[in-house]
Amino acid sequence: MPEGRAPANEPNLEGDLQATLDTGVAHPARVYDYWLGGKDHFAVDREAAEQVIAANPAVLPGVRANRAFLGRAVRYLAGEAGIRQFLDLGTGLPTAQNTHQVAQSVAPDARIVYVDNDPMVLAHARALLTLRTRPDFERFFGGLEMVQPGIVPLPQWRGPGSEHPIPCYAGMGRKPARG
Repeated sequence: MPEGRAPANEPNLEGDLQATLDTGVAHPARVYDYWLGGKDHFAVDREAAEQVIAANPAVLPGVRANRAFLGRAVRYLAGEAGIRQFLDLGTGLPTAQNTHQVAQSVAPDARIVYVDNDPMVLAHARALLTLRTRPDFERFFGGLEMVQPGIVPLPQWRGPGSEHPIPCYAGMGRKPARG
């Protein structure tokens, strides 16, 4: 097997997936980043964002309220409810006050798994966040009983017809039965 290549049945977390970065076409994740005051967007994204604001001025307060709610919910779950494991689906681009920043500000031992199927989001995440290995991912399920098929590449969980490359693992665990 060539060096740096994942086995055929394993997701390649080392960079096999090439994100197409088209700075001439607005991208929803970059538009959202602009609305949140982030820095990972281009002129075309800012233009599209401003057109949406002009058509629907409530979008900007709505986006910011959504981010504020995320912060309140995660802060409550990590602080008051004692939750230490978070799964963030549809992550989008990393920007200010992401799930891990909020959770770990309250509970430094909190663990967060980010999931997104957008290759551009993955490219940004690779640059800014620490991607987890399979053993790292397995530790997320510590103390849980794994549901079959266990921890596997995501297409194996999604079923037939979903063989497009998504370089991540999936798994489901449940609390062991008391007996």
